[in-house]
Amino acid sequence: MNYNASIKQYFNDDIAAKTTSLNSHKIIEEVLKDLKKNMETLAYSIDHEPVISSIKSNSFSKSLTAIYILQSSLNFDEGREIAENLYRIYEFAKDGIMKGFTKRNSKLVYDAIPPIEEILDGWKQIK
Repeated sequence: MNYNASIKQYFNDDIAAKTTSLNSHKIIEEVLKDLKKNMETLAYSIDHEPVISSIKSNSFSKSLTAIYILQSSLNFDEGREIAENLYRIYEFAKDGIMKGFTKRNSKLVYDAIPPIEEILDGWKQIK
C-alpha cells in the first residue's frame, strides 16, 4: 500500500472509529470539534508553514468538508429560523477559511473561529 493510500485509510478508520457507535447528536459534536481544530491548524499554518504545505492544505480541505457536513445536516423543515442562522454562520466560517487560505491571511480564519466555538459550546449543553 502506498503512502497516500495508507494516510487515506488512516483517516477513514479514524473517522469511522469516532462515529460508528455515536448517535447523530454526538456525530455533529465531533464534526464541530474537528472543524474548530482544523481551523486553528489552518490559521497557525498560514503564518508558520511554507507557502506550499500539506498541513495547510489538509486543514483547509478538512475544514471545508466539515462545513459541508454541518450545512447538509441542517433541518429547514423543523426549526427553519435556527437552521437559517446556522447556515449563515457556517457560510461566514467558510468565507473566512477560503479567503484566509487564498490570501494567506490568518486573521480571516481566526475571526471565523469564535462563532464555531459558540455553536460547539451550545451543542455540548444540549443532551
